[in-house]
Amino acid sequence: MPTSRLTKRQEKNLLKQTVFFVLLAIALFLIFIFFILPNAVRFAFNVLDGEPLFENKDTIPPQVPIIAAPATATNSAAIKISGFGEAKAKLLMVVNGEEKEALTISEQGDFETEVTLEEGSNELLFYATDEAGNESSLSKKYVIKYDSIAPTITIDSPLDKATIELKKNQLTKIIGSTEANARLLINDRLTLANNEGYFSLSYNLNEGENKIKIVATDEAGNTSEKEIIVNFKY
Repeated sequence: MPTSRLTKRQEKNLLKQTVFFVLLAIALFLIFIFFILPNAVRFAFNVLDGEPLFENKDTIPPQVPIIAAPATATNSAAIKISGFGEAKAKLLMVVNGEEKEALTISEQGDFETEVTLEEGSNELLFYATDEAGNESSLSKKYVIKYDSIAPTITIDSPLDKATIELKKNQLTKIIGSTEANARLLINDRLTLANNEGYFSLSYNLNEGENKIKIVATDEAGNTSEKEIIVNFKY
């Protein structure tokens, strides 16, 4: 009978749909049990533990260290270097191309350290690194001359123990040489050596014996002195 066959076909289709939905429900249940639920539990624990849900990566480099400009010349083999930088960052120094051990900048952002110099010209550079490994740019280059040798003094005129006569020669020139750009005191009168180390100063002699003391101080602070005696008579 047609009606009976139609009914059976409908029942068969209904059974297939029922089986399909049952299997789908089982599959969704298994996905929930084995995948969704564990991740939800893990998420909840991370929230409770205070762990960040998203990592904020620091990619900003620290500021370039600011150095209190050191002297350009010194007679000390070790000098203090101070300045400012990013708080708690690492300060690194490069001295004559060699990187020195890092130091930690204070929580206030200041630092002080000692640098050992080599005789002659020394080049210093500075940079900083933060906890994330970001590096700042290099600071400007600082050049410091370490000079431990006192300047020599040569007097070309007048010669030691020379005798100068006649009033017209009473005003005489003291001429000599020393280290370039040195400062000189000639019986407490100031003059400067030029870039080649030469100097001259007009000096008025007194009748009789004149003791002339020359003290030279170079750019690094080294000092030496020399004394000559010049006799003058009218």
